[in-house]
Amino acid sequence: MLHIANSIAEVLLPIAYVLLAYMYGVSFFSTDAVSSRLKSPLLLLTSVLHFLYVGLHTAEYNRCMVTTPFEIMSLIAFTITLTYLIIERRTGESGTGFFLLSLAAVFELTSSVVMKLSSGSDVNPVLSNMAIGTHVTLAVFGYAGFALSAMHAVMFLLMYRELKRGSFGSAYRNLPSLEGLEHMTVLSSLVGFVFLSASVVVGAIWLPRLFTDFSWTDPKLLSTGIVWVLYAALLLAHYAVRIDGHRIVKLSLWGFGAIVLSLTVVNVFLSDFHRFL
Repeated sequence: MLHIANSIAEVLLPIAYVLLAYMYGVSFFSTDAVSSRLKSPLLLLTSVLHFLYVGLHTAEYNRCMVTTPFEIMSLIAFTITLTYLIIERRTGESGTGFFLLSLAAVFELTSSVVMKLSSGSDVNPVLSNMAIGTHVTLAVFGYAGFALSAMHAVMFLLMYRELKRGSFGSAYRNLPSLEGLEHMTVLSSLVGFVFLSASVVVGAIWLPRLFTDFSWTDPKLLSTGIVWVLYAALLLAHYAVRIDGHRIVKLSLWGFGAIVLSLTVVNVFLSDFHRFL
């Protein structure tokens, strides 16, 4: 029964994502009343369906969805969708939905197709451990939230530049205001920060127990600490110091740049025990 439910969800989920991206696209590029009315309920439905799918997959295989890059892609799609759902509910803005949810749809479609084709692939035994799986899952959620923050920051800077030039194009007219994009940047950062903080806590508890070569001075741990500090500074600057939006979005991009370095150069060439994939 569990396998059947999981298989049904695997079929329905990509369809829901394609339809979701289509609805938001039609609403963004036209004034279609039907898509404008149905897109938000479909967003909630897709988020719930993906949540159930993650639970079903975890229950069927008794491990988190982090054992292959394509399982992680599905988690990234889920995080993008869930974070955007929070942003839309908090701000009432839906102008960036088409771009973000189209990206989520690409991730989920790729994940679904490749996972079907490579269902018999070997599983990393380290990632089969539920504690490690939870640690990595939370980190994926955090980094995906930060990626959304960076995307909103880029939109902010592009619109800011066009406004300064006095050549505000039609492509920007359906996007939120600069204040709205700043708010979305901060909310995405907050979601990412909460998940990364939870990942750090789980890692601090379980990694020393599971790895004999664990070291608190591992470059991956240090780079993650730098990322955490950068986004803590961003949130502090916004909520306590109240610095202007232009500096906030630049902090977001600096933080995401640190993430890219952490996931590439540090993870591949410098980290010792902290390599899972």
